[in-house]
Amino acid sequence: MLKNSLFLINPHLLRCNGRSLTRMSSIRFGSSAVITAKPQDIELNNGRQTVKAPNSRKTFLIDSYKHMMETHPVVIFLHYNNLIKSEDHYFRDQIKTTNGTLHKIRNNLFKVYLKNSSQIDPCAPIDSKDETLIKNHPLHPLFSGPTAAITYKDINPTDIAKLIKVLNLAKDKLFVIGAKIDAEVMDPFQLGTFSKLPSLPQLQATLVSMLQMSGGGGLVQTLESSTQKLYLTLKSHEDNIKEPKE
Repeated sequence: MLKNSLFLINPHLLRCNGRSLTRMSSIRFGSSAVITAKPQDIELNNGRQTVKAPNSRKTFLIDSYKHMMETHPVVIFLHYNNLIKSEDHYFRDQIKTTNGTLHKIRNNLFKVYLKNSSQIDPCAPIDSKDETLIKNHPLHPLFSGPTAAITYKDINPTDIAKLIKVLNLAKDKLFVIGAKIDAEVMDPFQLGTFSKLPSLPQLQATLVSMLQMSGGGGLVQTLESSTQKLYLTLKSHEDNIKEPKE
């Protein structure tokens, strides 16, 4: 296989007894029916250029990893080691009680996503010399064995504390190897420290209480006001600091 090239089928070679072959499974990639083409020469469905076919499983999985990472502020990565079917079902159910969802990961495709994660379309053909490629993504070293991910829709340390208790039951079959919290990458120790923090509503309540005790009551009221009131307050402040026009 040539680097930075895609495999296409030569239509002139796809003839069998006078009939065109319609199934890709009938074609062996080692045959002379396969030729190579540069990525810039290939225009796929609805204008999208992808290394693999847009409806292929590999493209689908990379798209799903992009969606998972961009729509979930908390993603916990686990080593997934030889769980039998009943164990898998049990721990999936237990993880759901922590508001999380378990996903098994294909390491090679997730690494492709990580390398291309700065691109608009991680499935698109790339130039290996492109300076925007993330060649040393901090999550990359995690994917050296069977891997799974647990996703959360909200940042809540209490959920992570519950998850850690669940995973302790799995011992060496299911354990944390790293995490992404918002835009920060954490190791298992840092994740354990994070799990001991108060929940976000508790932190917000503590901040409001501190501001009130320190004489910041006016600021608290402004922060709690509607967007329109906040705008009017800032606009009034802007008018006051401007010099009078002659």
